[in-house]
Amino acid sequence: MIRPISCLAVSLLVLSSCQGVPEHRGSAVHTDTGSVLQESPIEVAVAPVVNASGASLPAAALRDSFQNELVERRYSPLALDYVDRKVTEAAYTPGASDEQATLVITVEKWDSSLWTSHGAITAKVVTQLIDATGGGKVLWSATADQRFDFPGLREHLSTETARLQYACDEIAAELLGKLPPRKPRPGRLTTP
Repeated sequence: MIRPISCLAVSLLVLSSCQGVPEHRGSAVHTDTGSVLQESPIEVAVAPVVNASGASLPAAALRDSFQNELVERRYSPLALDYVDRKVTEAAYTPGASDEQATLVITVEKWDSSLWTSHGAITAKVVTQLIDATGGGKVLWSATADQRFDFPGLREHLSTETARLQYACDEIAAELLGKLPPRKPRPGRLTTP
């Protein structure tokens, strides 16, 4: 004789295994150090975020976060409004602001369907630090293709703007965390 409780438990177990539970892939940041240490650029222009995902995303907050993270890595990013004055036809050309390197941020995937319920964003973000003075070669690059989890954010930050800024700060820190800090070279000015 099968007990009703056993049948219920088995039914719930089968039902829960059929649910599409999002997979947490963990940190999937892949980098290529290129020649960033050899070139050691000082001034960096952070180009406007390229949204290749087609989704609505907080591009301005993401760009601010990457700019602030560059400062943490001892680079000197140019003021965003100064860089924006050199944007033509919705694009920025590396070197247009006389910087030594340009940080290009491309969002290839941005899924915020779990943001409200679980505090999670699944994204694929590609960053490239491009030599703005010598032909546009890539000095350093990083790619993250993962789910970013921010549990408990609603309890700690009261506004949606603050929560999104925090998420963008963490995404930028995850990607640029593998960018080697700039090491001043003898004979070069470290401040403009």
